[in-house]
Amino acid sequence: MPMAGLTGSDLMRHFQTVTDPYTGESWAAIAAIKPDWTILHAHEADEAGNVQIYGAKYDDILKAKAAAHVLVTCERLIPVAQTAAHPERTDLPGFLVDAVVEVPKGAWPHSCEGEYGYDEAFFRRYLAAAAGPDDAYRAFVAEVVGQ
Repeated sequence: MPMAGLTGSDLMRHFQTVTDPYTGESWAAIAAIKPDWTILHAHEADEAGNVQIYGAKYDDILKAKAAAHVLVTCERLIPVAQTAAHPERTDLPGFLVDAVVEVPKGAWPHSCEGEYGYDEAFFRRYLAAAAGPDDAYRAFVAEVVGQ
């Protein structure tokens, strides 16, 4: 992906330079990432892997298309007939998805638009633990994740 404005900065050590075939200008360019896996959370998906995300999709679809494998967690697993009845709602087709798992509240402590908001109290506790001594953070992780 070409980007303007980096020429001359020390960030160029992370980029290559490409020449615009139309203008001859030099641009910074970064190579596409090719992750082994993308894991994303959706509102609904069916057993065939067809995924429906209601609201903002951010870059989830792009990341899924770039990955070799895709794991989707979803609020609800719905029948294939339901996705087939409304194909316009499908954001990611099943042939791009390796596995689907129903995980209600799977985006927590972040939000899932229209389902639940982010957990502000949790994030405040996390930030306080992360800013404190190591043992406070370890205790927080042990409490939240388990040992």
